[in-house]
Amino acid sequence: SYSLTLVNQWLRGNSQVQSRLCADVRDVALAHVAAGTMDLTTVATTDDGDFDPMERRYILSTEKRLSSELVSDALKRAVTRVQGLIGIEGRVLGDASIDMGKITCDTKFDGGAIKIGEREVEATERLEQDLGVVCRSVEETFQDMAEALLMGESF
Repeated sequence: SYSLTLVNQWLRGNSQVQSRLCADVRDVALAHVAAGTMDLTTVATTDDGDFDPMERRYILSTEKRLSSELVSDALKRAVTRVQGLIGIEGRVLGDASIDMGKITCDTKFDGGAIKIGEREVEATERLEQDLGVVCRSVEETFQDMAEALLMGESF
């Protein structure tokens, strides 16, 4: 996938880490299950009193773009953690070839029309209220993804 390729490039210093607003597939799965099992009688209705679940849309987002520096920090935490994992035979379990000095940030991009760190979408309140889902942080998402890549997990 594009996301996996991009994060792998960042880890190996093949491109600069960029600011991102992302959705974690684990949160998407939780929201999907919650939406499929929700009690429609408890969901707020429209102004005319009707509720059509097929017209209800949810954005899975933490609402704010994370800076490239914070994404880079999450990737470096992943590298540190994985390189510290030692197997039973005394071997490093993850990819030990990553040079954290090569993980660099694109600090020129400021977010464009909506600056990095400013709210880009309104999603969290409705998502939590209707579905009981709270998105994990973008930092956690990127760190977990990087750890999985470094451990050689297949997707």
